Amino acid sequence: MQVGSVQLGGHECLAIDAGGPRVVATIDAGPRVLSLTLPDGTGDGLLLLTPDLTLDVPGQGTYRLIGGHRLWAAPEDPTRTYLPDDVPVEVAQEPGSVRLSHPEAATGIRRTIVVTPTPDSIVLDHELRNEGTAPIRTAPWAITMCAPDGEAWLPRSEAPLDAGGYQANGTLVLWPYTRFSDPRLALDDPIIRVLGIPGSEGRVKVGLQGRVGWGAYRRAEALFVKRTAWVEGVAYPDMDASLQCYSCGDFVEVETLGPMVDLAPGAAVTHRETWSLHRIDPAASMADVLAAVGLA
Repeated sequence: MQVGSVQLGGHECLAIDAGGPRVVATIDAGPRVLSLTLPDGTGDGLLLLTPDLTLDVPGQGTYRLIGGHRLWAAPEDPTRTYLPDDVPVEVAQEPGSVRLSHPEAATGIRRTIVVTPTPDSIVLDHELRNEGTAPIRTAPWAITMCAPDGEAWLPRSEAPLDAGGYQANGTLVLWPYTRFSDPRLALDDPIIRVLGIPGSEGRVKVGLQGRVGWGAYRRAEALFVKRTAWVEGVAYPDMDASLQCYSCGDFVEVETLGPMVDLAPGAAVTHRETWSLHRIDPAASMADVLAAVGLA
C-alpha cells in the first residue's frame, strides 16, 4: 500500500493505492473520498468536486457537500443528517488500510470510512459507532457524487423468490418529487438508467432492492462499479431500497445502504462497498460493456 500527502480541490488529502486504482481522501474535513482513478488517468473527474454547494441547517449552520464520496446515517433527517463536518478527521494507518474518522457530538455517532486498496479494487468499510448514551436506530448510507454528464445503472433482479415465480420479487421506490416523465429517468429492462443532464431543472430519485449486488456509473471512457451485499429478510431504509440514485442539474449520486439496526451505546455497524474502475469504449453498447467487465 502506498499513502502520500496531496492537495485536491483546496483540501489536504491522502492518496491511497496498492498499484491499481487510486483514491484521494480528505483529512481536513469529512471524511470524503474525492477522486478515483486508474494509473492511466481513467476516471479523472468522474467523482465530482462541489466546493460551492451547501445546505442550510437550522440551528446547525451550513453544511458543505464538498463532493466525492461520503458516509451519512440513514434515515434522512435534516436536523441530524446535514451536520457540518468542516474539521480535520482522525487518521490511523493500519496494515493495508487507512482509517478516517469523524465523531459527531450532536448525534453521538462516530462516522468512519476505512480504505483498503488492492491491485484491482478499493474496499470501503463504512462504520457507524454509537458513542452516545442512548440507543440509535440507523443504517450506514454510502453516497457517491458523480459528474452530471454520465448515467447511473441500477440493475433489477429478475430471479424469482418462490419456486413458480408467482410472487412479486421487488419494488421500485419513488420520492415525492420524482416523475416518470422526467427525461433523466429511463425504466429500461432489466437495468434502470438515471441520466445526468447538466443544468437540468428539478430533481429525480429512485431506489430498489440491491439483490443483484452492484450499481454503476458510466461516463465517457470509464465505468465505475460499486459492489455490495444484499441481506435477505432484514429491513432497509426507504422501503428496503438499498440501492438508490439521485439526479439533479448539478450532480448524480449513486447510493447504497446497509440494513437498519438498533445501535446500543458502544456498538457499531459496518457497510462494505467494493469499488472497481474500468476503461471502456465510450461507443460500446451497455451489453458489451457489461460483458467486458464481467457483469453480464
